[in-house]
Amino acid sequence: MARYAPLMDLSPATVGRAVSEVFDGVGATPRIERLDRGFSWVTLEVDDVIVRVAPRGGSLDPYDPEIEAANLRRVEGIVPAPRVLAVQPGADNPIGRPFGVHTRVPGQVLRLDDVTERRSEYIAAAAQSLGKLHNLTAPMTVAEAYDAELDRTEAVYRRAAPNRHPEFEAALRWLRAHRPDCDEPAVWCHGDFRFANLSWTGPGELGGILDWERAWAGDPMCDVAFTHRFSGWCVIDDSTDYGHPIDQERLAYAARFERVRSFTASMRAIRAWLDGRSDDPRLLTIGRRGEQAMKSELDWATD
Repeated sequence: MARYAPLMDLSPATVGRAVSEVFDGVGATPRIERLDRGFSWVTLEVDDVIVRVAPRGGSLDPYDPEIEAANLRRVEGIVPAPRVLAVQPGADNPIGRPFGVHTRVPGQVLRLDDVTERRSEYIAAAAQSLGKLHNLTAPMTVAEAYDAELDRTEAVYRRAAPNRHPEFEAALRWLRAHRPDCDEPAVWCHGDFRFANLSWTGPGELGGILDWERAWAGDPMCDVAFTHRFSGWCVIDDSTDYGHPIDQERLAYAARFERVRSFTASMRAIRAWLDGRSDDPRLLTIGRRGEQAMKSELDWATD
């Protein structure tokens, strides 16, 4: 018996057949370039469209292209982002996995080190777009959104963690006990807003915001805090053109909240590897690193 689940079929002819079943816009044997560099969706440029294929296991299990499609449709016309062309929600197709078909946004994704000049223009464009996204309110309060996401985070932990993690459980208790009692409307947050998920057509000219699978209704301070932790010099703060007040107390809570949520990715990665849904050793590596980092990064929960 094989240790690992069989790989999906990403040959040009197979991808062409699968995509043509839901979208009339690719050739029978299309040109394919694989674009993903991380541990999540398999992202393909197929002729002139983008196809996002759900992996058999990864750091964001479970994968559902309909969720990402709903997030993209919600922000259409508000911020630059891919447009949904089609969704295949089931695995009964030639590829053997669910997938979504999106437009390709203009420009290119840059590394932080690629930008050595005019950085302020990039920061301003990112901040302005995030501010526009945060004008989109959701039908709940910030406090209610936190409660819902903490419940979901705990459910992911119970399902995915290969071992119990007392420090993680203590951090969840701390977050519940100190959750901001904020009755402001929740807003739609990107959930992964960092420089690596932005496409640029020129200095400070944003072509599109990518990777919407983690979008949620929540506290806008979470997206702001995320830039402080994961976006290097492209940080949103009071000096930028964000367009909304930054609540420093909520920002401090949001930074801890995002730190806890980030560890569920490493848990899901190692669970996918242990369950045999992926043989990618990088998943095992990030899972182990996450477990090792928890004690030091969540020490505030027991102070």
